[in-house]
Amino acid sequence: MRKSNLIKLGDAIQQMLKNEKLDIKMSRFAVKNAWDEIAGKVIANHTTSLSFDEQKNIFLYLDSAAVKNEVMYSKENIVKKINQFCGYELVKNLVIK
Repeated sequence: MRKSNLIKLGDAIQQMLKNEKLDIKMSRFAVKNAWDEIAGKVIANHTTSLSFDEQKNIFLYLDSAAVKNEVMYSKENIVKKINQFCGYELVKNLVIK
């Protein structure tokens, strides 16, 4: 019998996404879209900008000093929620600005 080089379409798509590093970009986009679910409505309402860098940092820009203080105490929890949302370690550190 001849071996077949057939693979599932879903597996091929996943491999292509990983090769082109599009899975990370899609996860970042998904986190931005679901930010109010991940961080909560209060934090999301005071978030002015959200960005990522290549060293697995997420930069959170807030417009309220009180919310910044609250987020400082829950940084690890927010990082954990982001990574759970993605299903893998997308973020290691949360930087508040």
